[in-house]
Amino acid sequence: MPIGTDIEVVMDNVQILETTEKGTGLLTQDVVMRCMAGGAGLLMVVRPSDLKVLYANDKFEKYLGYSNEDLQGRGIFFTDLVGDYLTDRLRFHLNTVTSDPGAGNRYVLYPLISKNGEGTNPYYLYVSLIHSGDEPDMYSFVLHPDFSKWDMPFTSFNTRELFLEQFNGEDFGTFEWIMGVDKVFWSAGVYRIYEIEDKQLVINRKVASHFIHPQDRAATEDATANAVVNGTDVNLEYRIITAKKKIKIIHSLARVIKDHEGKAVKLIGSIRDVTVQRNIEQNLKDKVEELNHSNKELEEFAFVASHDMQEPLRKITTFSDRLFEKYKDVLAGDGLMYLSRMVASAENMRLLINNLLDFSKISKNKQPFEPVNLNLILKQVKTDLELIIEETGTVINSSSLPMVEAIPSQMKQLFANICSNAIKFRKPDVSPLITIETTRLSDIEKNHFELQLHEAYYKISITDNGIGFEDEYSTRIFQVFQRLHGKSEYPGSGIGLAICKKILEYHHGVIFAENIPNTGARFVFILPEQQEALKQVSE
Repeated sequence: MPIGTDIEVVMDNVQILETTEKGTGLLTQDVVMRCMAGGAGLLMVVRPSDLKVLYANDKFEKYLGYSNEDLQGRGIFFTDLVGDYLTDRLRFHLNTVTSDPGAGNRYVLYPLISKNGEGTNPYYLYVSLIHSGDEPDMYSFVLHPDFSKWDMPFTSFNTRELFLEQFNGEDFGTFEWIMGVDKVFWSAGVYRIYEIEDKQLVINRKVASHFIHPQDRAATEDATANAVVNGTDVNLEYRIITAKKKIKIIHSLARVIKDHEGKAVKLIGSIRDVTVQRNIEQNLKDKVEELNHSNKELEEFAFVASHDMQEPLRKITTFSDRLFEKYKDVLAGDGLMYLSRMVASAENMRLLINNLLDFSKISKNKQPFEPVNLNLILKQVKTDLELIIEETGTVINSSSLPMVEAIPSQMKQLFANICSNAIKFRKPDVSPLITIETTRLSDIEKNHFELQLHEAYYKISITDNGIGFEDEYSTRIFQVFQRLHGKSEYPGSGIGLAICKKILEYHHGVIFAENIPNTGARFVFILPEQQEALKQVSE
């Protein structure tokens, strides 16, 4: 069937034959005439059974590249133009038109595939049924190309209505400033934002500027003037004082329109009332600053208090040691017991103060991140724990550990605290067995732990055969001073795992614990391979 041929010349009051491999179908002149009555745009008659294009006007070739010959033989099927991805959407669209006559007045946007196989601009597709008397009904397709330079924020008539509904709210409006006559035209939304009830109020640049907060007026006018002179876009925030004397924060986007001679003739734009959002953001910012200030004061207090307690503690320890050495043969019974407890308490206090100092120093650490071989770190930890390892018969098995960007001293403390815990919380009469395994973190795991997908991470698991813990305590054990056992059973300050957690947070990592019933416990920590990019993100 010719594309773009005047329908009156196609056939004189006869039926137009359309032959396919399936047989001969009939397309009457009257059907085509009614299709062409659809107006401008790409016009097509489409067969419902397989969506074959039976007729198309000349614009079909102009926009999509298909010629007269392309309709012959196998022909063109509209499903080829939308592709497999949108076929189901198209079928739903057609079924809607068939069941609801009013749906023909509503469009759906489709990105059509041209003859050369490239995607084109989206097309608005209107579909209606052509009733052809005794013949089967046909579809009339009317398409209008979208010539806009920006992606449509909606996909169909229905989503357009939703879009307009959202942008017709109390907080959004558009404006046009016609420079030659100095008149500003506002949408209803702008009047609502400015709380002006008189919609007939004549607005010019001076009147519009009058509503801008005095402290923001000069900067706003300068930005507008520069945009007009240089032809640049406007993107700024400023405050206004409404007709009802309320202060609002406005975000404005505007663009200069020029005539054919390049002269600026119009400024068009939109405004949005962002007062609520900015107030929420400012309140949140104030709360964060408050919290950071409070945390800093607490850290400084812990550091100063711990540091200042060191000197009197040293004296208590020194004099109690001297007292014990000099009078241990004289003292007996309760006296010797009291002195022993005093020495033990002083030692516990020294350990507690040192751990508090370690805890407070983590975020104060000014050491740079550097490449750290975790195999060497583990070797150093084993050397430091050599005596307790030998006494308890501890065995530490480890796979090859990675090289990461980290602070060496903190990595050493991390491994030392976890391994020490595994040895401390061992089962009676069972030699501790510690197994250390390493894997690279998968993308699924990165998503689970809300980590950066483009960064590499290592997951290091340290499993022991100790007494374990109840599942309900898996998060509590990482809190400061949280103990699951009495000091008489297992000595310590209750800060070790809290230090581990803080080290991992400082290294943009994660740590958690798992109880393995009847077996022991597993501590898992995740470390990024590189720190610099993550450090910039956190800052």
